[in-house]
Amino acid sequence: MNINIELCWQKIKNNEVPALEKVYKASFHPLVHYASEITRQPQLAEEIVQDVLLKIWENRSELSINGSFKSYLFQSVHNQALNALRQQKTKKETVNLLSSEGTLQFISDNYDINDDLIEKIYSDETEAIIEHAVDKLPEQCRKVFRMSRFDSLQNGEIASQLGLSENTVKTHIYRALKNITSALKKEI
Repeated sequence: MNINIELCWQKIKNNEVPALEKVYKASFHPLVHYASEITRQPQLAEEIVQDVLLKIWENRSELSINGSFKSYLFQSVHNQALNALRQQKTKKETVNLLSSEGTLQFISDNYDINDDLIEKIYSDETEAIIEHAVDKLPEQCRKVFRMSRFDSLQNGEIASQLGLSENTVKTHIYRALKNITSALKKEI
């Protein structure tokens, strides 16, 4: 970065757009390179850097940076990159949990399925369908299902935590799986 980044920060705090443009031009590529080293995904790295710079601009009046603005930029990109990786991991784990052998067995036992359905279960599009279907479940059913699939709790543990019978827990899980399967079938 060939500019005085600290001086630019002071100007950004004073709402001077040209200072932000200078920081953007001088720091974008080094920050993207840094984010790419973390994520191994150049396009995601660009999005991360753009988000960080946009958030800095949007929150400039509330931000209090004690130390180097340049260090703050790199630390912000670092944190955002790690958060993005965590979110991707969580989404993949969600799909993997929802498409476990038990779920696939449930689907195959209760519905006519073909290879396209199994393939779709692992796609990003399906992930969104599943998340939407889970969000549409009644509150208690959604809570039971998430405890079962996301928290990996046994039916007995869920029953005792929520004050329900194990049969009620099983019924909620069955209904959730049925709704998810129906949502998937509608999209195929």
